[in-house]
Amino acid sequence: MLVLTFVQLEIFVALGIWFFQSIKSDDPKIIQKMLFRLLLFYLTVLAIAFAMFLILFTYHFIKSGHDFSLYFRSFIELNYELKNFFIATIVGFSFGALFFFYTQWADALKNLQKLREEKLIFQYETLKNQVNPHFLFNSLNSLSSLVKTNPDLSEEFILKLSSVYRYILENSEKEMVSLATELEFVSNYFDLQKIRDGEKIDLKVEIIDAKNMYILPVSLQLLVENAFKHNAATRNNPLEIVIHNEGMDKLVVRNNLQEKTQLKNSSKIGLKNLNERCRLILNREIEIQENAYEFVVKVPVKLK
Repeated sequence: MLVLTFVQLEIFVALGIWFFQSIKSDDPKIIQKMLFRLLLFYLTVLAIAFAMFLILFTYHFIKSGHDFSLYFRSFIELNYELKNFFIATIVGFSFGALFFFYTQWADALKNLQKLREEKLIFQYETLKNQVNPHFLFNSLNSLSSLVKTNPDLSEEFILKLSSVYRYILENSEKEMVSLATELEFVSNYFDLQKIRDGEKIDLKVEIIDAKNMYILPVSLQLLVENAFKHNAATRNNPLEIVIHNEGMDKLVVRNNLQEKTQLKNSSKIGLKNLNERCRLILNREIEIQENAYEFVVKVPVKLK
């Protein structure tokens, strides 16, 4: 019975993890799903407990050399022991399951609260980007020059600038956006930089089938912006940024490494925030790779 108890404990703990670990803390139907899976967990526990009791009874019956014609009669005569066994099983694992349910629930609430905090941080960061004086100054300065020299291009510049800000305003609170939408946003953002820097920068997008892929909003733009911020770019040594697939669940943003000599030490808060959002929303993390020649960030995506 001692061995049986330990075996049951291992099996039921594994079952509890399997039943509850896939429920996301941000799921709007989390309460219904938790209660439904708790009921299934109880029924599964009872079924396994009965099966194990039956196996144990059969083992002792055979070991004792009894006639198999008396098998069912002997089993019925154990009604009292069977009843006590199930009472002990139900009481013990009811407490265990309720405790497990409580810990899972508490963990889900903790993750939900942390996700809300990360959203606030993200919204704050995007708000800072929206009113960043340096970005606005450069954009307006470029626009002022274009209005005088190239009115047609200045109109295109204004449209792209408004598209960039509209995208941020519309999607900063969303958890996921379509990859096609994010790529269009990155393209508009890059074109604004391209008008100012010309042949000093280059962007290649090599995405295969972006229709069914979803990604965290402003994630690719953040990585492209980091490349501009931390690397020098000249006509002789242009900054080259490439965005491409790695399988069907990951996007790669890579750029050649030519760090600015007078750049201050970066806190990398943008990458840390992006990694934390990916961990909480997708249960995955970004991958960062760096060598003497290039800087690479791999971002998880979600299939529809």
